[in-house]
Amino acid sequence: MTPLPQASPESIGLDSARLDRLRPWMARYVEAGKLPWAMTAVVRHGHVAFQDQIGLADVEAGRAITPDAVCRIYSMSKPITAVAALQLYEQGRFQLDDPVGDYIPALAEMEVRIVEDANGMRTEPAARPITIRDLFCHTAGFTYGFSGGDTLTRLYTERSVDFDNQAGSLAEVVGRLAELPLDHHPGARWTYGVSIDVLGHLVEVLSGESFDRYLDRNIFQPLGMTDTFFELPGDRMDRFVPCYEQTGDNGLRLCDGTDDSIFASNVSCFSGGGGLLSTMADYLRFADMLRGGGAFGGERILGRRTVEYMATNHMPDDGDLTTMGQETFSETSYAGIGFGLGVSVVIDPAAAQTMISPGEYAWGGMASTAFWIDPAEDMAVVFLTQLIPSGCYPLRRELRVLVNQALID
Repeated sequence: MTPLPQASPESIGLDSARLDRLRPWMARYVEAGKLPWAMTAVVRHGHVAFQDQIGLADVEAGRAITPDAVCRIYSMSKPITAVAALQLYEQGRFQLDDPVGDYIPALAEMEVRIVEDANGMRTEPAARPITIRDLFCHTAGFTYGFSGGDTLTRLYTERSVDFDNQAGSLAEVVGRLAELPLDHHPGARWTYGVSIDVLGHLVEVLSGESFDRYLDRNIFQPLGMTDTFFELPGDRMDRFVPCYEQTGDNGLRLCDGTDDSIFASNVSCFSGGGGLLSTMADYLRFADMLRGGGAFGGERILGRRTVEYMATNHMPDDGDLTTMGQETFSETSYAGIGFGLGVSVVIDPAAAQTMISPGEYAWGGMASTAFWIDPAEDMAVVFLTQLIPSGCYPLRRELRVLVNQALID
């Protein structure tokens, strides 16, 4: 399958000089030692108006970044998992408000933590079942082990239910997860956690095949995403890049290498919430499929109405995430932002305090990667780097301004 066609920015309603402001912006972060490298692509009307990269793929070795670099997309795996599940929804395999326990019995009767004190955790039965919509929307009550320091999050880590690469099969991890209480009653709050990983296991249950195989057959192969996978093939090692973390002085420290990476061997858990590796070319295909209403290169992955429904705010009373609980770690801000089926959705740009369009939907990853689709402007944007955590710098807010200020038509 051929790559996305290129076009001059002016021919698709963008100003070249203004779009070129992306280059010094990326350079400032790289030259200051805040990012190892940065790569940005801007697509409008199905044509690439801008794509460039700067920096070092391997800081220690001095190896320059290349456009075909294979990197960790972490939570940018989540929209891919959501699309996989929505394919089965289109086939009538489930309804969004079906109890998850109808398909995964271990999750049928959950307990909820109500008090945690010196005597431990006290629980009560969940007020209602977890629904499949709860999994898509992060309202199930699941959390992450790294998101707090209380007993429940500690148990997530101790019992390996964060769906890490070597945690076991999805069925095994979900089985262990079912033994722990929920952080809150289903539907009561929005809590970023392992819900999408559970959704990946639901895809296995409904399709009858392993999650990695399902994705390859139904999304990656049709879209020509030949460099997207859970475990790095040996013949891609030369393009695989290290991941860095921020130091106290805003510097860089290696946190996951290449040969010894947790993504390089013995991957047993196909984490739909954060386990995929990909490239700019591959993720652009996925993003442009969404921009195109579910189709790319003659292949239809989802129906147009399904993509529109995915990008609709599913929070109660069309509220933003501030109405759904206290802000905690996630890949989005809360004010002015709702949540759809696996993606954040802009409902009030002024409240979000960012130059964005109502209806824009997006997500990002722990290594500071990001993407968004702007239906109003018929635009898709992908940004890649490898810096943990994702909130070190206002990259996503700044990038939106830089892209949107270049629009002239």
